[in-house]
Amino acid sequence: MARPRRRMAAAAVVAGCVAACSAPTTDATTDSTTASVVCAGLRTVNNDVVDDVNASVAGIATEQPGDRLPRIIEGVDAIEADLDRWAGEIHDLDLSDGDESVELRRQLHHGIAAARAELVDQRRLFEAGEQTVIDDEVQGVVGIWFNAVEKVVSSLEPEIFRFERREFKQAFLDEPECRNVVQQFVND
Repeated sequence: MARPRRRMAAAAVVAGCVAACSAPTTDATTDSTTASVVCAGLRTVNNDVVDDVNASVAGIATEQPGDRLPRIIEGVDAIEADLDRWAGEIHDLDLSDGDESVELRRQLHHGIAAARAELVDQRRLFEAGEQTVIDDEVQGVVGIWFNAVEKVVSSLEPEIFRFERREFKQAFLDEPECRNVVQQFVND
């Protein structure tokens, strides 16, 4: 009679362990959600910036020389609006509680400030230069604009590798949306 009870007790222990052992921890779930939310937002702002820079130069070679630079300046304005929208969203992101989320929000806001500074510098250079972009200079001006936008996008990338907790960093490595929107790193 003792054997069936042991088997039932063992089965109950195994079933309990399977349920408990396979359930993700609260931290892991929170880390995963944080990575997903942050990277989805970063992906959206990156896509918007790319759309705006492409729109600012689409067909620019067919424009009149005096109309080319204003098109690029419109692109600067559009990207500034993208950054403003993202800055407003950062505060409302549903992140885990704790120091990591505070630091992550700080990095995101710092990234926006650096991106804005890059746009301000680029606007100054464009406005201080020749206002007419002749045919031979279109490719160079567009290249300068693309390089500036690359710096803007790179500035937005948080440095997840600076966090100490391995599980937090791993959540960003595991989230597909995080590819190319956070600073690249290896989880040591």
